[in-house]
Order: sequence, then structure tokens, then C-alpha cells
Amino acid sequence: MKFSCVMTVFNEGALAAQSIASVLNQTHEDLQLVIVDDGADAQTRAVLQGLQDPRISLLQQANDGLSSARNRGLRHCSGDYICFLDGDDLRAPWAFAEVAQALQAQPAELLLVRGVMAPPQGRLACFMDEDSALQAEAEAAEAGEVGLDLAATKAWAASHEPQSANKFIARDLLARARLCFPNDHFFEDILFHTLCIAQARSVHLLASRSFTYFRRQLRPQLTGASSEIRFDVIATTTVMFQLLAAHPDCANARFRGAVSIGALRLLKWCEERIARHQLGAYRALLRASLGQVDPQFFVISPETPDPRNERQSLQSYAQAHLMAGRA
Repeated sequence: MKFSCVMTVFNEGALAAQSIASVLNQTHEDLQLVIVDDGADAQTRAVLQGLQDPRISLLQQANDGLSSARNRGLRHCSGDYICFLDGDDLRAPWAFAEVAQALQAQPAELLLVRGVMAPPQGRLACFMDEDSALQAEAEAAEAGEVGLDLAATKAWAASHEPQSANKFIARDLLARARLCFPNDHFFEDILFHTLCIAQARSVHLLASRSFTYFRRQLRPQLTGASSEIRFDVIATTTVMFQLLAAHPDCANARFRGAVSIGALRLLKWCEERIARHQLGAYRALLRASLGQVDPQFFVISPETPDPRNERQSLQSYAQAHLMAGRA
């Protein structure tokens, strides 16, 4: 079983060397590392120039954004399964071996793993979707030997954080469903995450923490800025709702509800952090966009996976904006 890992680099500098080494030092050696140089700075490019491992495919392009870089990397993957890693995060050395063992025991088109989060200061912590994983485990245990069926597994998978590093995706799934990242919008992970789950014919949740996500001091995420970029979350989630509404899995109320909770959480987070002078425009666009979405997304079933106990507050948040948009 061969794994391809897509890594995009831009201005990570020496940190990229650690990320690259974490992939190349996997105990499962049948792998390909596709590195996309998305207009990297001189320090990062110096790291790339020293690479000699034949398992590396290095692609260069003028800076065109994360989605474009990942999509280009996907087109050059030769592995049976594909994963992603940002250029300043890490894979545990046992990550690919554990995934290979799990897939050999229980084949799946999509496998989700757990992760670890490293803050700028303080101790390591479980990644943000740890409660989702634990509650999915508890429900599976209650079901006994039968375990979770596909509908339930998809619902819990949708409640996981839409983070690129937590997924291993069969190349056949990507090809069949023509999955890719949206080139023209930020907040691309939530759309890709949701469509991967919807299109997968089999999904497995692996109880293994095998990546480390770093929150860097003085290096905020691009989507963390209180700028016009925040408006992109409205377009991205609207497209996601519209695509999912046309998919058969939209009939799965628990899955649909988990998708809604994740999207509304992100929309609310952006609204709370956008610059004050842009708040009115953000709310106006949000209300107009929510009005174009199938209303069933905003009536969230009590049976929906809700590890953070947000269902009622986020449902009320959506309904309040819908009412304001009609006024």
C-alpha cells in the first residue's frame, strides 16, 4: 500500500525541513511526498534545494494560493491513498503504518485520524475534534459487535474538524468524485471535508493521534485576519450547502445536521472577529446567502452529533439571521 502526502510550502523557512523529515521518516516506507512550492520565499526554497530523496516530487509555481497548490499536488499523486500536511506541521513516524494496518483490516475509501495541537506556549493538547472521536467511540460501543453503520459514521466524521491533516483518501475516490479544493475561495477545508465524506462509499474512524498541528506565535493564519478574507466563508459554505442538498446523503439527518453545525460555527466565528466597519456588510451578505440555502439545514435534529453542545445556539443563530433577512 502506497501513500502520497501533499505538502504546500510558502514561507515556512526552516520549519519546512522538520515537516518534510516527519514524512520521509515514516516506518512505512512505501510513500511519495509531493511538495508544491507555491512561490516560496528564499529561506524556504533553500530547504527545498537540499532535498535528495527519490520519493520526493517537487513542483514549483508562482504564488496562487493554498487550494491551487494542493490541487496541483493531487494531480501528481501516485499512491493508493492521499493525505495532506502543512509545511509547518508534523506526522508521527508511525502514522502511515497504523493507517495501512487499519485499512488492511477494514478497507475504506476515507479514513480519519486524530491529532495533537501544540500551542505557542504550554503543553500539548488533543486536537479540537477529540470529543467527536470519543463520543463516536462511545456510540459504537453501545451498538455492540455491529458498530456504527455508514450513515452514523458519516455523521460523526462530519462533526470532526475540517482539517486537511486528519484525512487519508483513496485515490479512486478522488478520481471518481472529481474532488478538489475550490480555487477561488478561502476556508476551503470545510467544503473539501464535507464532500469527501458525502462521496465516500466507506468511512473509518481510526483511534490514533498521528499528526501535530502547531499554533505559531507571531505567524497568524491568513483566515485569522479581520479582513475581507472573512467574507469568503459565506461563499464557501453556501456552495457546500447547495452541493450537499443535491446529494443523496442530504437525506441523512444526522450527517446533514453535523455539517450545519460545523458551517454555522465557522460563520459565527468569522462574524465575531471581522473588523467593525465591515460587520454590517458581512451580516447583509450572510443573510442573503442563508436565504438561498435549503431550510432543512437550519432545523437540526436532536440526534445530530453535537460534541460541543452547540446545536440549539447555532440553530437559533441561523434562524435569527434568516428572520432579519426577511425583515
